[in-house]
Amino acid sequence: MELIPSWLKPARASSAVGIYLTSNTLLAVDELNPLMLIERPLASGETVTAALRALLDEQQWLGQRLHIALSRQWYKQTQIEKPAMPDDELQQALPWCMRELVSEPVETLLFDYIDLPQGPAGQARIAVYSSEREQLATLVRAITPQCEIATIGVDELAMANLLEPDVRGLLLHKVPGQELTLTFIHQRQWHFSRTIRGFQALDDENMPVDQFVFDNLLLELQRSIDYAVGQLKLTAPNNWYLALPQRVTPAIQNAISQVFDIKPESLTSDVFSPIGLPALGILKESKA
Repeated sequence: MELIPSWLKPARASSAVGIYLTSNTLLAVDELNPLMLIERPLASGETVTAALRALLDEQQWLGQRLHIALSRQWYKQTQIEKPAMPDDELQQALPWCMRELVSEPVETLLFDYIDLPQGPAGQARIAVYSSEREQLATLVRAITPQCEIATIGVDELAMANLLEPDVRGLLLHKVPGQELTLTFIHQRQWHFSRTIRGFQALDDENMPVDQFVFDNLLLELQRSIDYAVGQLKLTAPNNWYLALPQRVTPAIQNAISQVFDIKPESLTSDVFSPIGLPALGILKESKA
């Protein structure tokens, strides 16, 4: 998936950087040093575009090829039945298909889509991603004198690239300030996600880990799996992954393993916190 028109792309550069744009922080990974996560908070009143230009200067990344992942403030996702038309025609028809489903005029938006597993009745389905055209165009115009923007994608799809290609996985992801998200991923394709509310305390570093009670989380996990397998007819995941604050990860791994007889693998480390993983994922996408 790529939310960037070809006419906005300059000549190809030689080396790649993955960058994740959030509302208050930029997170980046250079393919020449993939074990280092670079974080740059936005200054008071600073725009994301200005912060990104400054980051490129600070890291001496002029001339690099950028792969940018957008946080949820930049896009919306809508799932619809797939219209019966060739894929190349569907791409052009997305504004018409989405006219009644978005609140903004479709001419002000850019659209892209991914195929989803068939619905319970066998109907073809797609997830349509929309983003403000001028907001992205402003970003691209500001950056392309310095770098090539090779890809603009979204965080939830970028995360799928962190799993091995043949994995059928369940991913629990918690970013500070956002709700816990459960995602089904198969062969690096996003299939289904669900927000699990009520776990903001996972961000509270002052709360002792032994005070957490995970019964509700385990119940919500079971409900989500039952819905995905029973209603959406997805195949049950055979690998589980956690992208959570490191201090709570062992406790959650233990709780899950006792109930589901599987020990999830943690994707976070001393270098990569949950919020930095989309930058790594969008960079891995460029290598796929």
